[in-house]
Amino acid sequence: MSQIKIGKGIGDVSEHTLRFYRQIGVEAVSMPMRWREAPGTGDRKLVPPTQTRPKGAQGSVWDERELQRIMARIEAFDLQPLVARLDISGRVLMGKPGRADDLEIAKANIEIAGRLGLRALHYSFTALRASEGYAARRGAGRGGADLRDFDHERIAHLPPLDSIGRIGMDEMWDNLTYFLETVIPTAESAGVQLAAHPNDPPIPEYRGVAQPLGDVAGMMRLIDVVDSPSNCIFFDTGVMTEKGADAVEMIRYFGSRNRIGTVHFRNVKVEIPRFKYLETFHDDGECDMFACVQAFREVGYDGMIDPDHTPGILGDTPDTRIGWAFAIGQMVAIRNAVERQQKATT
Repeated sequence: MSQIKIGKGIGDVSEHTLRFYRQIGVEAVSMPMRWREAPGTGDRKLVPPTQTRPKGAQGSVWDERELQRIMARIEAFDLQPLVARLDISGRVLMGKPGRADDLEIAKANIEIAGRLGLRALHYSFTALRASEGYAARRGAGRGGADLRDFDHERIAHLPPLDSIGRIGMDEMWDNLTYFLETVIPTAESAGVQLAAHPNDPPIPEYRGVAQPLGDVAGMMRLIDVVDSPSNCIFFDTGVMTEKGADAVEMIRYFGSRNRIGTVHFRNVKVEIPRFKYLETFHDDGECDMFACVQAFREVGYDGMIDPDHTPGILGDTPDTRIGWAFAIGQMVAIRNAVERQQKATT
């Protein structure tokens, strides 16, 4: 298998889903944490729902036997389960009473992930996501494809929510630091990378709630808070570009330190860094996706790259399988071309 794996997040382990993704070139997956054999039929919305209240409790310790069953099912279709999601409770995100209990559950789940042999667990440290700034751009893409944009002006003057209130940047960093100092030693012992997704949209604040991972400096600070190979980022080529950063240089920065746990692979056109941008096809944005794969290979990244936020294509299925197939086909071609290029020059 190639050094860089073509990946995809999946929500079920139906034969229809697993066979489809393997047929179009997927090699590794971010796996679901509960057995679900019926394929998804829900309509994937261009604009995510608005979050109006803090997240709830941490949940429960995972069923290890069920996860073993899920992994065996995935592997039966010649796919490699590499990554899973670690949920973070609102009490942890906002530093509320009970967070220590929630983190004990998180630590138990990290230990299970280690025993299962998962490479990474990704998580989001976003107390309130600025989804109200998104809008569907129907027909705005080439050939009339449906796109999604973000404009900070839509949310700039929205007040704090009564259910959450204001959370300043120092407080959010205190909460994030407490989380990392608590769970990273467990991740080290388990041999698991914890991969923090950037705040997306990557603005500084939304409804009075600070977004600590909304800029490049925040991502750099994250990996320094606890200096450990288990303290990683979920690298997103689209978000890095939204921030106004050079995604290729950022791959070299984090990759040379072995701090990339997993990757979202997507492209955007930016009008105002962090504040106004349009999500696009891989080949129609400002990020040089070919150069990104070259950089991933250059730094020795051997995890998966996973498409995200596909535009809407005419005649697509409710779960956008045409869009995913198009994106994954491009990713396979780019990855293979980069590998051939390297072989030709060595």
